[in-house]
Amino acid sequence: MISRILKHPDRILHACCFDLGEQRVRTSSGFRISLRTETSRCIFLTLREENLGLIIRLELFPGSGECRLVIPPGGIIEWKSIRYRLMTLSLLPDFLQTKVDSDGYYLLPVSSGVLVDFRNRPPCKNSDRIYMDQSEWEKYSMLNCFGCLAPKQNFLVIVEEGDFFCRVDSEYNREGVNRIYPTFLIRKKPGERLRFDPCSIRLCDGGAKADYDDLAKIFRRYLLEKRGASLLRERAAGNPELQYSLDALRVKIFLAQKYPYLPDGSAPVKVHTTCDEARVIMDTMKAAGIEKATITLVGWNLGGHDGAYPSHFPIEPAIGGEKALRRLIAHAKQIGYKIVPHDNVTDIYRGSPDFDYEYVARTESQEPLCAGIWGGGQAYKACPLVQLQRYGYEFERIRELGFEGHYYLDAQSTAMWTCHSPKHPADEKEFALALASITAIPRSLFGAIAIECGSVYSIPFVDEVAAIHFGRTSPSLECLSSYPVPFFHIALHGLILYHFSGVQNPNYFPLGHLYETAFGARPCMEISYRNNGGNGGDYRKCIPQILAPYRTCFRDLKLHCVLMESLKEPRPGVYETIYENGTVLVANTTKLPFGEIPPIHLKIHDSRKKSCGRIRKAVPEKK
Repeated sequence: MISRILKHPDRILHACCFDLGEQRVRTSSGFRISLRTETSRCIFLTLREENLGLIIRLELFPGSGECRLVIPPGGIIEWKSIRYRLMTLSLLPDFLQTKVDSDGYYLLPVSSGVLVDFRNRPPCKNSDRIYMDQSEWEKYSMLNCFGCLAPKQNFLVIVEEGDFFCRVDSEYNREGVNRIYPTFLIRKKPGERLRFDPCSIRLCDGGAKADYDDLAKIFRRYLLEKRGASLLRERAAGNPELQYSLDALRVKIFLAQKYPYLPDGSAPVKVHTTCDEARVIMDTMKAAGIEKATITLVGWNLGGHDGAYPSHFPIEPAIGGEKALRRLIAHAKQIGYKIVPHDNVTDIYRGSPDFDYEYVARTESQEPLCAGIWGGGQAYKACPLVQLQRYGYEFERIRELGFEGHYYLDAQSTAMWTCHSPKHPADEKEFALALASITAIPRSLFGAIAIECGSVYSIPFVDEVAAIHFGRTSPSLECLSSYPVPFFHIALHGLILYHFSGVQNPNYFPLGHLYETAFGARPCMEISYRNNGGNGGDYRKCIPQILAPYRTCFRDLKLHCVLMESLKEPRPGVYETIYENGTVLVANTTKLPFGEIPPIHLKIHDSRKKSCGRIRKAVPEKK
């Protein structure tokens, strides 16, 4: 691998600079090696580009089946910066080059992973940010890796450092070849200072016959060994709250929200479930045979769901107020359920009694950083570098209500944000990691934490994510005809719990629950007492429909702590999942039979045994 990299020194780097004199972009790949030093563990290179005045220090660390390339802090020197300012720097732009008529795919860091067939495409270029950019949120980019699956060229490339400022560029049929490579953002504007953060990638050889599931297992090993992740079974062993969660259905009960969504948040609160009605829902669940559940109350706080953050108190009067909420919490514990709040520490609304403009993230023009319009009106993003200074004690106040179990934080790991307040500036990395670190507070108070979405950088901080997105195609990728694959599902299964995207709504039953089982997701449902809109479905209909997947997942399979070996699609809509312990699931989500498996059915068998396995319907038979 090293010899292949060093064979063409002029193909190691590609620089893009801004010419201050001519006010235009200049590019160059004309680097030469001016110094080379080899030790027993590393090759040190100094690469020089004369026209743009660049010196780049590069360190290569060979290993078994892999190689790390590192640009260390201070490794970028601009000796013609009076004229040229480095804007971006691409590493190994030709390393994963393929011919247009070659067989194979590129793996892009979009959603749970997508494959793009690079054969005979019209000329085009695609660029995907590592982690999600708000301007292209439909990509749900959570990964810091990409890959190539081609004859004699099966590689996973992991962007280890500089990942918060990196894009993955892929080119198709550009002068008869395809390319995929990382491009690091050095500056956003020519007048900004040079970044001194390291940039590094890890090249991992998947082997001659590798597929995306093999690359996913390489990535899982990286998460465990290098990124701070740990096995779910090891964390649960000494953690009763997490241990309970492994056998429990997560149930979101929608209590109240303001509707319609108005920019000023002036809409009235609409009640979907009172606290007393939520007790009826839980009793119905228990009577139906759901022994363990983590009840997640959505809209318990002032103003209902997304109604008045960062304020939580007083408890929304329309659902019964604090006394009724305490009775509900006590009742959940009495029947053996855990009960937690659906919380949010990222959004802040002008209508909140605790609104403080000093804690709002700012744009470059010093305007408040806007997010969506929800129940509370136009949401602003709180700056996580200072949010705890004013609102950090809220977690203690919430715990004193009696909540107990696997805590949930909404909108926690989504897009890359920045703050330009002169008092608390934060770039993408600082903003994201400060937000992720806040999860340590409820995790330490309650024992386990779940968040919305799960970018790679957040994985060491959490025990559950909702959700790993799959199957949605971003409009910007439609021209590439990308094929979604469960790369991230395979890598994360056994490390954290996760949900499947968009299947909790009753409109997707029973098909959604079959997807949950096939993809190793934790079954969950969103329900309410009153059938009057909102996210929650009618509990009278939803509870009977969740029973079959609940029993399959928590009584029969019990696979959440088992590592996944592969998840393939032998026919469109049919998924075969193989686990480390020999369990094999074949889920037919189509309207046609697949061999002996009827439509919307699941086959379960043990590859270590000779039995033909069991075939079951996704939902109970109607009486």
